[in-house]
Amino acid sequence: MSTIEQIAIYGSILGGGAVVYAIIRWVATRHKRREDELTHEEDRLTLRVLEEQIRIVNENVEKIERDLEIGRIYTDGLSSAPPPVFDPFFEGTKLMTEYKWDDAISEFQKAMKEAKGRQFVGLYNLIAICYYTSGRLSLALENHEECLRLARQFNDKEGEGAALGNIGLIYRDRGDLDQALKYHNENLKVAKEIGLRESEAAALGNIGLIYQDRGDLDQALKYHQEALEINKQMGRKEGEAQQLIAIGLVHSSRGKLDEALKQYEEAIKIHRDIGFRKGEATALGNIGLIYKAKGDLDQALKYLEEALKIDKDIGYRQDEASGLGNIGLILKAKGDLGQALKYHEEALNIDKEIGLRQGEANQLGNIGLIYQDKGDLDQALKYLEDALRIHKEIGFRQGEASDLGNIGLIYRDKGDLDQALKYHLESLEISRQIRHKDYEASELGNIGLIYQDKGDLDQALKYHQDALKIDKEIGYRKGEATDLGNIGLIYKDKGDLDQALKYQKEALKIKREIGFRGGEARNLIGIGLIYERKDQLDQALQYYKEALAIFEEIGMPREIKILKEHIERISQQKKK
Repeated sequence: MSTIEQIAIYGSILGGGAVVYAIIRWVATRHKRREDELTHEEDRLTLRVLEEQIRIVNENVEKIERDLEIGRIYTDGLSSAPPPVFDPFFEGTKLMTEYKWDDAISEFQKAMKEAKGRQFVGLYNLIAICYYTSGRLSLALENHEECLRLARQFNDKEGEGAALGNIGLIYRDRGDLDQALKYHNENLKVAKEIGLRESEAAALGNIGLIYQDRGDLDQALKYHQEALEINKQMGRKEGEAQQLIAIGLVHSSRGKLDEALKQYEEAIKIHRDIGFRKGEATALGNIGLIYKAKGDLDQALKYLEEALKIDKDIGYRQDEASGLGNIGLILKAKGDLGQALKYHEEALNIDKEIGLRQGEANQLGNIGLIYQDKGDLDQALKYLEDALRIHKEIGFRQGEASDLGNIGLIYRDKGDLDQALKYHLESLEISRQIRHKDYEASELGNIGLIYQDKGDLDQALKYHQDALKIDKEIGYRKGEATDLGNIGLIYKDKGDLDQALKYQKEALKIKREIGFRGGEARNLIGIGLIYERKDQLDQALQYYKEALAIFEEIGMPREIKILKEHIERISQQKKK
């Protein structure tokens, strides 16, 4: 296959990047003022110190929930606990804000030695969240389940709801969407029973995210809109903005990039009005990713750098790492592999420093893909295998599927098609188990490309058609266009040039409708290749030059170089 043909084909890289993603979490903690009957004059100073400590605890809890988006922190009963419980609880929340997860766990375990009754519910919740944030999902699940058991034993409905929601988050991270949905639905039922509207909205939002993972975008939109309406009724501007971002993600999945952009811009306005800078950074990051999808890499970079500046200003290390990773992806797309590597390595260092193992695995995978582009396939394989090992250790099956698929792409580049097929089939199997339709379609397409490389065009066509069917079902227009383009290239290889042209033009139409400029350029090249095969060189050159203008507009140096060289060859051929 020629170099020009390679840039007209879409192999699907899975799960690259630490996407700026506003997952819906919620806070509904109640902190009681602890007085311990300190009424005498000599005890007033002690009371003032105690009140200040409680104020700091409240701030710590709010900071952790608001900044880290790690699940619901339920601490009812702990702020009114006696000193042997309260003091280590106070110290533990402080350590959490410093990302010292194991030290925080030690403090909470110290508090457990003196705790009673419902205080255990809050302490198990806190320990579970420390494990969750540091990527130890099995231990997080174990502690949340104990939290749930105790909440039910003490008839603590609010604690029960918190545990159910947090367990749902873990199952979603593991890719077990049926279990995740079960727990979030139970949480929704509890929230409605006890009239906690904020928790009800959060549960609806999390259910929406599960349907989004499943590719059921109509259901996802329905739940996010319900959550949005509750937040509006309650005047919860932050929750309203979160749901606008979630709705934007649904539109983005459908390829409706301008509609997604509109939702994100509304979210930014709200976050700026209420002064929530972290939310502003999240929305800016998502806008950057829309421009990346449109192929406007300079605009994407501008928004992602704005988001990164805010995250650095407010000291939010987790999103700083995500932002660095996303900028790395843009620089990679621009062909600046040295700078891209630098950003991903910075992100990796932060994720290691704060103990975010999932982030660490994401960045290892991204670094592997840079080495792939550099042509150092052995080094690429090493990084992707490290990412796969971490994703397996923490039980993050979506990440596992992504790494397997990307390792398959490396083996394809190495020319080892049988090994590539093995990895893509493994990735496909996991994608089906976790019911991630987007990944399933991507892997079907990648398997189709391998059969195409093997020369088995009928089998290749079957896989691309299966991918097309799924992308149409889930309304993923960008994927649909990719599949149509790849089917067109198979018909070109079969020699059915009219059928090939029909599919390529269908793909081009969709990419123009959704504003995907980079994809538009690739389809223009695909059409040019067909006219070249037909020996209609003037027509071919017209399409190549149109593609070149887009690549120059959006800044893709590698593609510009390849296409210019090909145009020169065709021009010389015409002169003969």
